[in-house]
Amino acid sequence: MQDEYTRKLEDQKGLFKQLGIKLDALTIHEKDFDVKMRGYEKEEVDRFLDDIIVDYERFYDIITDLLDKYKELQRRQAYLEEEKKALSVRKVNTDSGSVIERQLVEDGIRQMERSLEQFKLHIRKEFDV
Repeated sequence: MQDEYTRKLEDQKGLFKQLGIKLDALTIHEKDFDVKMRGYEKEEVDRFLDDIIVDYERFYDIITDLLDKYKELQRRQAYLEEEKKALSVRKVNTDSGSVIERQLVEDGIRQMERSLEQFKLHIRKEFDV
């Protein structure tokens, strides 16, 4: 269990470094302060730092969750674009076919375009692009 937690802290440190964030939970946890006369109460500082560590761990979880969702949305968008291309090819191939088949293909293309636009809006909303 400790190894898993240590790995998570190391992953967090790497991600935060990529994002330009100086502090991570491990750095905060390992920080020692000098004790001087009339200084802060050690237990109070430790409790405060523990709260900060918990927040940083939540930030890491939120960031990794959002990155996973973003990657999934990108995969879905790529899939929808491929489907749109395939439907366009089928549309061309049905030019000699019946009006009903053409209408089905056109409806499918419109539906895929709407879905693609909805995903784009979702991505913009999710990541404030």
